[in-house]
Amino acid sequence: MLRDFLERAAADQSVYITDVRKAFQAGGTRPFHLCVTLYDRSVRVFDLLLPETAGEDEAQFVAEYVYANVYNLLSALGGRRVDVCLDRCDREAVELAERLGQVFQLDRAKGARTGYGKCLNVNERVLSALPDTEERFAFGVWNIGEVPAVQPRQGEWSRPVFAGLPALTAGRMVLGMDIGGTDVKLAVSVDGRLALCKEFDWFPAACTLAEEITGPLLLLTRLLRAAGSLYWAGRAEEIDWAALSQDAAPEEMERGADRMERAAGEALRSFDAIGLCFPDVVIDNRIVGGETHKTFGLRNNPNLDYEEQFARITALNEALAQYVVEGGPVMNTNDGPMAAFAAAVEQAAGGGELDRGFFAHTLGTELGTGWVRPDGSIPEIPLEVYNFIIDLGSRAQRSFQAGDVRSVLNLNTGLPGTLQRYTSQSGVFRLAARDLPRRAPELWEEIFRQGLFRWEGEMLTVPGEPVDMRKPCLEFFMERAAAGDPACEDIFREVGEYLAVTWRETEYVLQPETAERSLFGRFVKLPACFQLLQEGAARREPGLRQYAADSGLANTGLMRQLDAHPDYTVAQFAQAVGAVYYGCLGLTD
Repeated sequence: MLRDFLERAAADQSVYITDVRKAFQAGGTRPFHLCVTLYDRSVRVFDLLLPETAGEDEAQFVAEYVYANVYNLLSALGGRRVDVCLDRCDREAVELAERLGQVFQLDRAKGARTGYGKCLNVNERVLSALPDTEERFAFGVWNIGEVPAVQPRQGEWSRPVFAGLPALTAGRMVLGMDIGGTDVKLAVSVDGRLALCKEFDWFPAACTLAEEITGPLLLLTRLLRAAGSLYWAGRAEEIDWAALSQDAAPEEMERGADRMERAAGEALRSFDAIGLCFPDVVIDNRIVGGETHKTFGLRNNPNLDYEEQFARITALNEALAQYVVEGGPVMNTNDGPMAAFAAAVEQAAGGGELDRGFFAHTLGTELGTGWVRPDGSIPEIPLEVYNFIIDLGSRAQRSFQAGDVRSVLNLNTGLPGTLQRYTSQSGVFRLAARDLPRRAPELWEEIFRQGLFRWEGEMLTVPGEPVDMRKPCLEFFMERAAAGDPACEDIFREVGEYLAVTWRETEYVLQPETAERSLFGRFVKLPACFQLLQEGAARREPGLRQYAADSGLANTGLMRQLDAHPDYTVAQFAQAVGAVYYGCLGLTD
């Protein structure tokens, strides 16, 4: 069993954690149960079994498997502590458990942590944001007969509110903002009409100051408030449409905001509510993660205190409040839950059942994950599924630097085998670099001629400057796949296979009530690419049901208007429209 996994890893093949767990649970004899005390003080138990090992390479593989399990649990669920229950006579298992504090760098400062320790940075920021937390996160080791008492989940879920949200847009001006890693999409509802849409391309990972991230978001909000005020006043002809175009520079947007504010005069009004999704961990309406690639430049600025800078991003809600009527809500969540929330609202409007909740992924710069329970509540957990370690193999691809498109190393943590390099745009780039030189050499040369890939010394990259080529690069591969290029088709089939592994791992860790998945984002914009994802997923999970967030999602008035829009699609702007409804959720109290 172990030798087969090691041989596949050495041959640079994927060794999925789901396959390893299935084999270990069937043939393992050594208990290594993980008891996770969650933020609400309930306890989840994951009864792992480990096999006997022979030699250092087998022991190291088993250790990596254990670390990956712990890392995935903390990335998705977070927790106050993790206790390991084992047989104390098993010295190898005891030593493995006792090393967890060192491996996860429990006693290091946030800025000094690397690799596995990064998830504790997020977890500590979450714990500090909770009102009733004083203890530090800890690992514990127990004998198998001393398992901590399992506490049931606390609290009651409130009743669903999805069906009533669209009506709350009537008589109000509401902004929805979908903040991504390559662009920001905004939608303004004026008295129930989809009045304005705006897309803004950016590269937050290159920002080295908090204001470089928050500044454009505040400017976009100000711009849309001014344009929305003119629309509200029946003066749409005075809107500066050039400032609202996708290619408008920040300077042009600022001039446009100035002009429209002066034109509106006393008619300038504030939003009644703002809903937004931010690509990071959001707990209790506050951005608390701080370990995503979007803050890479800020996190690596040696001249500033990162915690101080990140606190300014955490304060984004307060800064946005200046554009909302007094006492009006600013509602913030992660982009993954926003996708699930949008699907839930549309499902309710279409008369669909809500009794199993919703689970969604956004496929773009990263893999976003959203989970909405049957009653409409969003679990207050990190849900950083894009950090899941799914591949314990692919050893040759570990040798490349994280910034190299050929690498399987996570851009934030340096850990190998995480979903960031498998199911997001980075996964497409990696598979193209792995396969196209051999399978499609002419296409490989074309990629370089168009400037989509380039060499920087010995490192292969997608250029980020002077023009950010990430979006054009992904579009290139999508269009080639949709046109029937066999090598590019197989790239998206393999991404679909990774999605099937993701499904299996999220079922194990999160146990959502629904087994279905809704897919949002650029990957599903072209039906042919979505079909290829489906084909790849079916190779591992024939029964997996996935749905594309396309025009079939459009049931509410705003989403139907988006579906009919001449310039924008549901796949692109569904989360921005969903954010409008999420803002209205703050009006229900």
